[in-house]
Amino acid sequence: MTAPEELGPLMAEFGKAYTRKLFAEMGRAGTTPARARLLMVLQCRGSCKMSEIGTQLDVTPRNVTKLVDGLEAEGLVVREQHPEDRRATLIRLTGPGMLVCKESALANHAAVGSLFEQLSAADRKHLARILRQLIDILHAEAPAEPGH
Repeated sequence: MTAPEELGPLMAEFGKAYTRKLFAEMGRAGTTPARARLLMVLQCRGSCKMSEIGTQLDVTPRNVTKLVDGLEAEGLVVREQHPEDRRATLIRLTGPGMLVCKESALANHAAVGSLFEQLSAADRKHLARILRQLIDILHAEAPAEPGH
């Protein structure tokens, strides 16, 4: 029988190994998970202000600037003047950026699929049920976010 306190270290070890696998797959696709997330925001939402990107990704303005600088240097995004707000800059995905975004999404899906397909259908069902239950517990225990 597994004691409850043994599960935390197991989850942490899984999280680290899972993150390493995703980073490796993203690297093969030519990006990192953070950069891929930013590209996905732009693909889903279209051109965005940097502040909107920061809110979507839950990162600081400095981190957004650093990510955008790197992506812009590689020609994956461009900065454009906001048509109505002279103080704001919009970030737009370029054609090559769309391609990297697509490749990273495919790499991510392949990595996730190759891992979880090694579990039986019944085990995947049990894992999903347990994860949903834990998520519900965490949401119920979490303090309300400001403004919500």
